[in-house]
Amino acid sequence: MLAFGAAAQRANIAEVKKAISGLTMTVDSYNKAFKKLEPALANDETRNRAETWALANRIKIELYDKYMDNRRVGKKIDAKLMGHALLDGYDYSLIALKLDTVYILDNKGEKILDKKSKRPRVRTKYSKDIANRMLDHHDDFRLVGSELYNVKDWNGAYQAWEAYCQLAARTDDPRWNKPDSLVSEVRYYQGIAAWQKADTLEAVRLFEVARNSGYDHKEAFDYALVCLNEMGMEQEVVKLAWEAFIKYGTSDPQYIRILINSYLSREDFTGANDLLDDAMEANPNDDELLNLKGLVVESKEDIYEAFPYYQRCIELNDSNALGLFNVGRYFYNKAQETRQNSRLYGKKLADLVNPMYREALPFLEKSYAINPNNPDLVNALRDIYYKLGEADKLQAIESAQ
Repeated sequence: MLAFGAAAQRANIAEVKKAISGLTMTVDSYNKAFKKLEPALANDETRNRAETWALANRIKIELYDKYMDNRRVGKKIDAKLMGHALLDGYDYSLIALKLDTVYILDNKGEKILDKKSKRPRVRTKYSKDIANRMLDHHDDFRLVGSELYNVKDWNGAYQAWEAYCQLAARTDDPRWNKPDSLVSEVRYYQGIAAWQKADTLEAVRLFEVARNSGYDHKEAFDYALVCLNEMGMEQEVVKLAWEAFIKYGTSDPQYIRILINSYLSREDFTGANDLLDDAMEANPNDDELLNLKGLVVESKEDIYEAFPYYQRCIELNDSNALGLFNVGRYFYNKAQETRQNSRLYGKKLADLVNPMYREALPFLEKSYAINPNNPDLVNALRDIYYKLGEADKLQAIESAQ
């Protein structure tokens, strides 16, 4: 029965070969031919023969070509089905080439080496046709990656670009070679696809491969920083920000902001201040840098010296939540210090400090509306509402926590 099954599948293979040699093949007829071949791909005997997978490779590649022909004459096609026909063809080529490589042995059963190359001699039957077929479609993998990305098939796009780069890495034929600049660009786009399919660590690796092999454009740094931030890898974020800062300087303040925050977290205020001065010379109207400068000045001196920087920050961007908080905090701290240092009490003290609390409120409330997750801000608002007797607002902020 097993022998009969294998014979039946070999007969199927012969029929499929004959069927796809016709001149009137369509997408449907290629799909029918492959469906007829499928049992042979699972049969214990025929699945171990290079011929079976070489035929599967041929059907899928020619199916891809038929999709492309239909597109050229204006027919509507399914880009995802077309792309996966090419990807399947690639997968089947790998299996066929592996099975088609048979080592030539001597009388002792040992591999015979080629006198010139010193590599084992092999005998193949289908490899040349398969290789030529894939060579003819090498650039298609790059294009199909874009097609699949555009229809949001992130994994398909990733696989197509991986196949393109793997083929470009082959050394057995110079025709596989592609410019390093092109391969590195494809690795960058593959990283985007990996990020889209939530394989963030792989995306970081691919962005690094892209940068190291020539595609060191700004976006290759920026997307990697996004991924590293998502994973909470703070040391790696700082390290990459340094690389980007060395290459792009202060043209994009985000790199220097990362570095300055790193200095601040280590309480290295001198280092932070030196970097800030360089950055602000090139970006004098960057609200984030002004806020950071205020924090450094406050750490070295006090909030009163830092206040002009916070004030200028929100003049440039009245939606900067931290800048608004720091301006409000200035008035709040001023009121608190006045309370502590005054000899007044009761209504006289309230008449003195309440205007300062009211001056702080618009800035703190606007900051809270933008970012309600700042615990120091919430505590300041609680205290002000309590002191000003604004029970409704106090109840609202308590209910929100």
